[in-house]
Order: sequence, then C-alpha cells, then structure tokens
Amino acid sequence: MLKKEFINKVNDIQDPQLLEELLEAEIDHSNELTEEEKIAIDEGIDDADSGNVHSNSDASELVQKWLRK
Repeated sequence: MLKKEFINKVNDIQDPQLLEELLEAEIDHSNELTEEEKIAIDEGIDDADSGNVHSNSDASELVQKWLRK
C-alpha cells in the first residue's frame, strides 16, 4: 500500500528537474544503523562470500522454526 502511494505521488510530479534530482539521489541509511547491526551485516556478507548460504525455501523454514520458539 505504501509503495503504491509513493508511486502515485511521484507520478503526480510535473517538474522534470525535481524528477531528475529524485532519480539521482543516493539514499544512504548506514548512519542509522548501530555498530552491532553493521557488524552483523558484514558477517552476513562474509558468510555469503564464503558460500555459507541457504536457499530461500530453507531460510523461510528456518525463520518459521525460529518464530515458533
């Protein structure tokens, strides 16, 4: 729902310069992450680079098991 609202608002913009600025905007949320979250992300990237990954279906199953605890 939120995505659709956002898309509708963007579609209503008539100013080509504003649209260009939006298109070129770099959105960086890394400053909103805690140090612990950044470390966890780096560890996840290292795992993926090392081939320590799960398929989407395996990951979904692991999450469901975790949620039932």
